[in-house]
Amino acid sequence: MSNLVSKQEVMKEIYKYFQKDEKMTLLAGDMGFAVLDEYFNNHSHRAFNIGICEQATISMSAGMFLAGLKPIVYSQVPFLVMRAYEQIRYDLNEHNMNVKLIGVGANNYFEKLGRSHCMDEDDIKMMKIFKNFLILSPTQNSLVTDIKKMFDYKGPVYVRCK
Repeated sequence: MSNLVSKQEVMKEIYKYFQKDEKMTLLAGDMGFAVLDEYFNNHSHRAFNIGICEQATISMSAGMFLAGLKPIVYSQVPFLVMRAYEQIRYDLNEHNMNVKLIGVGANNYFEKLGRSHCMDEDDIKMMKIFKNFLILSPTQNSLVTDIKKMFDYKGPVYVRCK
């Protein structure tokens, strides 16, 4: 999985869809600001820095989906997957909610920040437990197709990138 694309590439491809669909909403976990500048600068009414509260962010995304929005949650892999695992299970998977999760820093990309920011590939193993989740690991060759697949899939999706 070392040939994963960067978070910049993933979010740039997602932006093509985001800018055309007023129902898409971005919830960021207190990170990614240079990567997410276009979202925050051009769509401040639907791009939010939620802060460091991953469990609440997942539950918020479920509520937003139930209200008719199309939430995208953006956070670092270990915080998104491990910290909010129970909410992902009950709020998103069990109700097959069409919420898209973008996990950044896959395969220990943030290793210089310490072990708390790393998961090896355990995030894949953990997310495979969920029967309704589509898991995508875009590469240069699959990025455009994977992001289209993400939006075409009518259920929860986990996308992992560097």
